[in-house]
Amino acid sequence: MKFSLSPKSFYFIIILVMIFSVSCKQKEKSKNEATAVKELAEVIEVTTIGMEFQLVNEIESGWTTFKYINKSEEPHFFILEKMPDSIRIDDYKNELFPPFMAAFKLFDEGDMEAGMKEFEKIPQWFYKVELGGGVGLVSPHTEAMSTLYLDPGVYVMECYVRMPNGQAHAFMGMVKELVVTENNNGQKEPIADYQISLSSETGVQFVDSLKAGTYTLGVTFNDQKLYEHMLGHDVNLVKLDKGAELDTLGGWLNTMDIKAFRTPAPEGYTFMGGVEDLKAQRTGYFTTSLTEGDYVLISEIPNTLERNMFKRFTVHKN
Repeated sequence: MKFSLSPKSFYFIIILVMIFSVSCKQKEKSKNEATAVKELAEVIEVTTIGMEFQLVNEIESGWTTFKYINKSEEPHFFILEKMPDSIRIDDYKNELFPPFMAAFKLFDEGDMEAGMKEFEKIPQWFYKVELGGGVGLVSPHTEAMSTLYLDPGVYVMECYVRMPNGQAHAFMGMVKELVVTENNNGQKEPIADYQISLSSETGVQFVDSLKAGTYTLGVTFNDQKLYEHMLGHDVNLVKLDKGAELDTLGGWLNTMDIKAFRTPAPEGYTFMGGVEDLKAQRTGYFTTSLTEGDYVLISEIPNTLERNMFKRFTVHKN
């Protein structure tokens, strides 16, 4: 059977085919865009090459996984601090940085009394900042992954590891605003393979040993308090080289010592991430691959060893 098509009918069919083709491409494009959005919601990449944080400016609230890629030559971390209403990144830099910068300079010169006087200029809103967690210390050319529950609000992300001259990395550019929207990303809370318990009274609780492998570790903050450095406790995973001493590590982590927490970090320690300060009764997670060797979970607070805020453990071959 043959069909005869008029020129008008022929062109009409061509137009339909073109419309269908474009529609399919648009659907495929929409599908790809939806996948990209989903992937972004699941893992937020944060990259440091020099003294900066490279990431998106806005994310949805809820359980959020951060992958921190440290491509720099320095150890870094980031802590998320939830700002009080109306406080933005410019307020943070203009009102908070000056007294801290002046104090650190005076401390480095040995004038402790004048340095402490500078802290009296800290704005009152700073004491209303809420701890939001973050990724623990990460060695150069190393990656780490942590998962946190983020409430809606404006956060400031910063790293305060110190330069050789004593000034914090935040003053050099490692500070960024992150807006967390009211829309929830719908992600589920991770399931931990092992639990870590943190408490200012009982220290760090964890197993004594485990087999090599990749694990998701849950970190529960049974309590929280402000220490002398005006922040709370966290947990950092550190692999210890043979002969590496905890006294050296603990001393470097004591930010109340103006000569401590400066780069370069002491040799013999590989920083593998962790979970930064969270409020009491909150849990954060981090995923890590453990190879055979000796490790420590340790908090970056003053006198961490004396306060029992550490836990050594061993990883055995499978």
